[in-house]
Amino acid sequence: MSEITRTCHNLTLAGAKLVRDVALRHAAELGASLSVVVVDRAGVILLVETEDNAPPGAVEASIMKAKGAARYRIATHLTAEFVKTLPAQLAQHALSLPEVCAFQGGVPIQVNGEVVGGVGVSGGSGEQDMTIAIAAAAGVK
Repeated sequence: MSEITRTCHNLTLAGAKLVRDVALRHAAELGASLSVVVVDRAGVILLVETEDNAPPGAVEASIMKAKGAARYRIATHLTAEFVKTLPAQLAQHALSLPEVCAFQGGVPIQVNGEVVGGVGVSGGSGEQDMTIAIAAAAGVK
């Protein structure tokens, strides 16, 4: 590392598969059929898997959640809580920013305190999506 560069780490495909496996295992325990998307630190999609009985729109929602969590480095349910504190016009502006997501189910993936990717889960209730995504993101530690 020098004054003008730094080393950044990214999640690998093997890491993305591990995150997916944890998510699908937790989804099965909760009886949820869902879509799981794993992205790298910049929001580039590494892996998408959608179960047969996932609801329509689950893929698109899980993409939004994963990208929002990775790009802004915060869980999407926390983004939702923050937006609630803003005046309506400012909240509308914040939500119009590229890839900001305020749905439950998007979590940044961290290794040694550095965000290396994000996971988005959609298809269950908001609470289920959030619980599964948190467990999946923690699965790489």
